Amino acid sequence: MDWTRRTHEPFVYAGLLLALTAGFGYGALMVGALALNVVPGTWWAPVVQSHGHAQLFGWVGLFVLGMGLYFLPRLYGGKLQGVTRTPFALGLIVLGIILRVIVQPMLGFNPFGDSAEQLGRLLWALSAALELAGILVIGSMLRLTGKAAKPLLADSPAKAIEPFIRIALVSLFAALFVNLFGVWHAAAQGKTTVAPSFENVLITLMLYGLTIPMAIIFSTRTLPLFMRLAPPPREPLRMLAFVYAGGLVLVLLPSLFVILESVPLPSNPLQATHEQVAALLNALWGIGSLGINLAVLVFLWQLDLLRLKPARPLNRASNVRPDLVLLPKPKRANYPDTGEYGRFELLVYSAFAWLAFAVLLNLARLFGEFTGGTNIPADTARHALVVGFVTLLIFGMAVRMSPGFSRKKGVAFPSLVLVTFLLGNLAAILRVVPTLFPESELALLLWGLSGTIGWTAVAVLAVNMIATFRQPERGETKTIRVGKPEL
Repeated sequence: MDWTRRTHEPFVYAGLLLALTAGFGYGALMVGALALNVVPGTWWAPVVQSHGHAQLFGWVGLFVLGMGLYFLPRLYGGKLQGVTRTPFALGLIVLGIILRVIVQPMLGFNPFGDSAEQLGRLLWALSAALELAGILVIGSMLRLTGKAAKPLLADSPAKAIEPFIRIALVSLFAALFVNLFGVWHAAAQGKTTVAPSFENVLITLMLYGLTIPMAIIFSTRTLPLFMRLAPPPREPLRMLAFVYAGGLVLVLLPSLFVILESVPLPSNPLQATHEQVAALLNALWGIGSLGINLAVLVFLWQLDLLRLKPARPLNRASNVRPDLVLLPKPKRANYPDTGEYGRFELLVYSAFAWLAFAVLLNLARLFGEFTGGTNIPADTARHALVVGFVTLLIFGMAVRMSPGFSRKKGVAFPSLVLVTFLLGNLAAILRVVPTLFPESELALLLWGLSGTIGWTAVAVLAVNMIATFRQPERGETKTIRVGKPEL
């Protein structure tokens, strides 16, 4: 394995593996169990939580890390330093996630009695420590990369999106510290699930702290090239990042207050009656949520997926003699490719449509909570964000960006990209819409179908990515072995 040239590939492989097993795999089994009227027991909550952990830290986290470790250093005009540490970092993170998704459900079933339960809780805490150790190794690599990078000038590619890079990195490191503290807190109290306050912080940091800022980073730097869009303005983008960061801090305050209140100190001043403080934190949460969602809407407008601004012109070589230029390859309308990446743009468009839908749901829910009107379930917006936006954007970026990172001519099976688009959107629709009528038997059936279809979509992507990574690189020719010539 050439970790210098193909840093992203092992992360993509590991993310796909975890998604097909504990991520979408556990999800399909759970919604299938509900569809078959299986009564949830004490095992249900640990399985649900380990499924969510595999989705956020395995499927989403590993994909973002793999693509980011290849992409971000190049924005700063350099290459990733300390590459020899990458296998250790990836190994620690993957081992920690695997340990988590095996041990936590077993604690819920408790098949071995009290003696083995103590060992299980120790392994559960060890899983969180391994994940944190892995990200600290990556942090040391990024620190070396920052020292070796060129100074960031006003016209540097990373200047406009640098605040979003900082938000994403700080959120990822903070999430793994909170994860360790939350698991230790639960294991020490003899519980099988992390407390809701810790879970709220983790979900917020991974979705709104890591995933959306990284989506803004990738979209700002790549979509104008891949889809001939007008580049978003730089200075407004930096201002948007500060609004977004402020909103994120305000959204986290109520859950952080609950966590600090639960710390067993001899004299904890936060454990007193705090109705006025709670009301203030609730108001700040509303302001922060409004700021985050409005910032996302502004970014979507600036990204101009509706193509209201003039398209970005194609780059043409100015030093090539016109009489030596061959006839150009046929280009697709609005795209500088010949279809070798499939209909990736459908995945991108649908992903951002789901993001806009999730933002509108959040705003409607926020309005309902503060006016006493109809309240939209939080699960609806959350799954619109995770199953709709995040998953479809990963699909789109995987088939469009990773072949170029691996120096391939295109994706191995361009026709499968359309299949991924159809399956991914169908899974999102069947998962999100029934949350509006969760008590119906039809909702259980649709959830069961959603889990199976979502798993199939990831499996199709896995087949395409594995075949793509195994293709020869640009300029390579396959060696064909032949037998000895006959005399």
